Amino acid sequence: MDNATLLVTVLSMVGVRLPVLIALCVGLVWVVGAPRDATRTGALVGLLLLLLASLGGMAAGILPMWMVRSGDFSAVSSLSAILGVLHFALAMVEAIGVVLVVWALVRLLRTRTLPGA
Repeated sequence: MDNATLLVTVLSMVGVRLPVLIALCVGLVWVVGAPRDATRTGALVGLLLLLLASLGGMAAGILPMWMVRSGDFSAVSSLSAILGVLHFALAMVEAIGVVLVVWALVRLLRTRTLPGA
């Protein structure tokens, strides 16, 4: 694998994740502008966890390719178990982030007053 192939692969991985990364960044900008309270903090932490999980997943996908590029084939074969645990941990971080964002949304919806009530 030469440098050009590695670069194209990395750029395609970034391109696939780009819409989600943009959406998370927009969400962060919206939440940062909200009044400070527990709901804002929960939503902010949730969005940051989702962003961290997305970037971590991208890095975990790039790592084996980078190791193949450097010629360290023995480490790649032993890396599969570690990557499995890493992907599980990233899925847990992502799940916690989703729960926090949904909690913030539900909390806001429950405290919202109805018009005319």
